[in-house]
Amino acid sequence: MTTQDNTMIKNPSPDKENKNISDDKAAAKKFDESRFISQAISNALRHDKIDELQFDSPYAACIFPLLEALGWHNNARDLVEALPHFVEQLDLVDLRNILISLGFESQSCSKRLKKIKPELYPCLYETKQGDLLVLIDKNKDEYVYYDAVEGEKKTGQLPNLKGTAYFFTDTNPTHGISSKENKSEAWFSRLTKRFNKMVIHLLAMTAIVNIVALLIPLFVMVVYDKVIGSKSIETLPYLLAGVSILIVADLALRLLKSRLLGALAGRIDYLIGVETFRQLLFLPPLFTERSSVASQLSRLKQFDSIRDFFTGSSAAIILELPFVILFIAVIAAIAGWIALIPVIMAAIYALIAFFWIPYLNAKLLRSGQAKTAKQNILMQTLSGRKEIKSIGGESVWWERFREISGEAVYSNYKYFVANGILASFSQSLMTLSGITVVGFGALSVIEGSMTMGALIATMALIWRVLSPIQSIFLAFPKFQQAFKSIKQIDQLMRLGTEKHGQHSGLLLRDFQGGISIDKVSFRYGPNSDPAILGATFKIEPGEMVAIVGNTGSGKSTLIKLIAGMYKPQAGSIMFDKMDIRQLNSMELRRSIAYIPQESKLFHGTIAQNLRLNNALASDDDLTHAAEQAGVLEQILALPDGFDTRIGDNFTERLPPGFLRSISMARAFISPATIFLLDEPGASLDDNADQNFMNQIKLIKGKRSIVMVSHRPSHIRLADKAILLDQGIVQFVGPSDEAVKLLLGSV
Repeated sequence: MTTQDNTMIKNPSPDKENKNISDDKAAAKKFDESRFISQAISNALRHDKIDELQFDSPYAACIFPLLEALGWHNNARDLVEALPHFVEQLDLVDLRNILISLGFESQSCSKRLKKIKPELYPCLYETKQGDLLVLIDKNKDEYVYYDAVEGEKKTGQLPNLKGTAYFFTDTNPTHGISSKENKSEAWFSRLTKRFNKMVIHLLAMTAIVNIVALLIPLFVMVVYDKVIGSKSIETLPYLLAGVSILIVADLALRLLKSRLLGALAGRIDYLIGVETFRQLLFLPPLFTERSSVASQLSRLKQFDSIRDFFTGSSAAIILELPFVILFIAVIAAIAGWIALIPVIMAAIYALIAFFWIPYLNAKLLRSGQAKTAKQNILMQTLSGRKEIKSIGGESVWWERFREISGEAVYSNYKYFVANGILASFSQSLMTLSGITVVGFGALSVIEGSMTMGALIATMALIWRVLSPIQSIFLAFPKFQQAFKSIKQIDQLMRLGTEKHGQHSGLLLRDFQGGISIDKVSFRYGPNSDPAILGATFKIEPGEMVAIVGNTGSGKSTLIKLIAGMYKPQAGSIMFDKMDIRQLNSMELRRSIAYIPQESKLFHGTIAQNLRLNNALASDDDLTHAAEQAGVLEQILALPDGFDTRIGDNFTERLPPGFLRSISMARAFISPATIFLLDEPGASLDDNADQNFMNQIKLIKGKRSIVMVSHRPSHIRLADKAILLDQGIVQFVGPSDEAVKLLLGSV
C-alpha cells in the first residue's frame, strides 16, 4: 500500500481517539435521503413512524392502505426491498411494480365507479380528473375508501365517476407450497399470450393498410382502362378524391401501427430483460459460478436478437407475409398465369436458403466465437492489468490480443462476404422476376389478353409480393437467431430456482444457531472427484468452530454448503433440526452472515453497502455495527462519512483491512445468528489481523461462528476444530490438537 493509498483513510488524532462513542455519533454526517420517497418510507419503517409520513405523491400514499386492504401481513423488509431506488416521486407504474414484487398482480379496466362489483374490492381507482381512491368496501350505496389526495380514510357516498380501475390478484402460494405453472407450455409462449389482443389489433391494421395498397394499383388500372380509354374526364376528380382519402387513412394507420409495434417491442424487451435477470439471480450458484463473466454476458447479449426482431423490420415482415397470398390471388385475377412467377421465385429462394444458410450460419458462429474471445481477453485485461504490469507481460499480452483481434476481423469479413453474396443474388433474382413479369405481360397486352392498365397494376402489385419474399429470405438468419434465443430463454426459465417467495419453503423463526452435518457428500460434476465425502459433525448454538486443512481439502466447499450456496447430494444439513432443503433460501441467508474470502463492495455509499444485509437498519444500527467492526472512526474521518461513495476503482485504493472491516460491519448489521467466515485473514497485515481477532472475541459465544482459516492464531480462538483432507473429515476436537495435526501435515 503506497503512502498515497493510505491517505484515503485518515488516521484519527489522539484527541479524537479519546472521545466517547456518543461524540462520534453526533459527528456522523446525516444521510441526505429525504428527497427519495423510497428512503423516506424505509426510514419510517426502520423507526416505526409510518403514521408520521407525509406523501407528496398520491400513488405513494396508496401503498399502505392498499396492502392493508389486500391482507398483506409480511415483514417490512420485503416492502423496503420492493421499493424503487433513487426515485423522488412514485408514479402508477412504480406502485404496480411494488405490488407485483410483493405478489399482487394487477389488471386495468376502464369502468364507471358504480359498475365495479363489490367482490372485486379492494381495488385502486383513478378518476378522469386524476383523483386516486382505494376502494375498500361497499355496503349498498355507501363506500369505504381511502382518498389519496386528502390522505385520509372515509366512509360515504360517491358519484358515478368515470375512470380506470386496477384489480389485484394475490399470486402468493399458501401453506408453504409453491404455485404450479403450466410447465408443459414454454415460458416465451406464455409471455406472448399476454399480448394476443395487441397482435390482433396489429394484424387488423396491417390488413387495412394492405387493402389500401391493393386499391391504389386497381385505381391506376381503372384510370388507364376506363378514364383514358373512354376519355371520361368527369369521373377522374371523384377517383382522385377517393384515392386521396385512402392515402391519408393509410398514412395515419401506418403511424399508429408503428407506435403500437414499438410499444409491443418495448414491453416484450422489458419483460424478457427483467424476468431473465430475475431468473439468473435466483438460480442456485452452482449453475452460474463455474462460467466466466464474459461467457454469461455473451449469453445475455444473445437475448438482444429477440429485441432486434421486434424493434426492427422483421416483425413488420411477419405481419405482412399472410397478405402476400391476397396479392398473388389479385394478380392471378388480373394477369392469369403470370401470378406463378413470384411463386416460382419463392421456391428458388427456399432452395437457395436450404444450401446456403447452413454455410452462412457456420460463418456467423465463427464470427461470434471470435468476438466472445476478444471480449474475454478485454475483461481479463481490465481485471488483471496490475498483474500484467507487475510481471512485465505487456508485450506477450499485446501479441495475444493482436492475434485474437485479427481472428475476429477475419471471421467477421468472411461472414460479411457470404452475406453480401446472398444479398446480391437475392436482388438479382428479384430484378429478374420483375423483368420476366414485364416481358410476359407485354406479350399478353399485344395478344389482347390483358389491358395496358392491367399490366401497370400487375407491376405495382408484383413488387408488393416480391419485396416481402426477398426480405424474408434475407432476414432468415435473424429469424434463426431469434428462435435460438427463444429456445435458450425457455431452457433458462425451466431451470429450478431456489425457494425465495414469501411463502416458499419453511421459514426460520427464533433461530438458535444449531447446525448438524450428517454424512454430507458433494461433487461439482459427474466426472469430478468428491469435494466433500461423508462429512459428519455438529455445531452447538453459540459455538465457534474452525474448519482447517491444506489447499484443496474442501474447506470453502463445506462452508458454502452450510451457507446454502450448494445443496448436498448425499446426507443432510440441519438447522435447528430442519433440513436445509426445506428452508426458504432467502430466509435462511438472512439468518446467516456469510463473509467470503474476497470482500466485495458495490457502487454506492458505505451506508447503502452496509444495508444490503438489512434494509431496515437505522442510522444508529450502522454506527453500532461500524463500532463493533472497529471501523467507525475511519468512516467518520472520510469526507462524507457514511455517505462516502465507494465501488469501482475507488475500492481498489482502500486498504484491505478497511474493506474487511466494512464486510464485518455488514455482517454485524444483520440479525443473523450464524457467522460464516472464509479465510478472513487473507491479505490482512498484523494490525488489521489483530483488529479482526478482537471483533471475533466480541461476538464469540453470542452467535455460532464457522470459520475457514489456515492461521494458527485464528484456529486457537475456536472452541473446536474440524480437520479436512481431500474432502474427508479426519479430526474433530480441540483447536490446539488440530493446529498440531495441520502443522505436522505441512
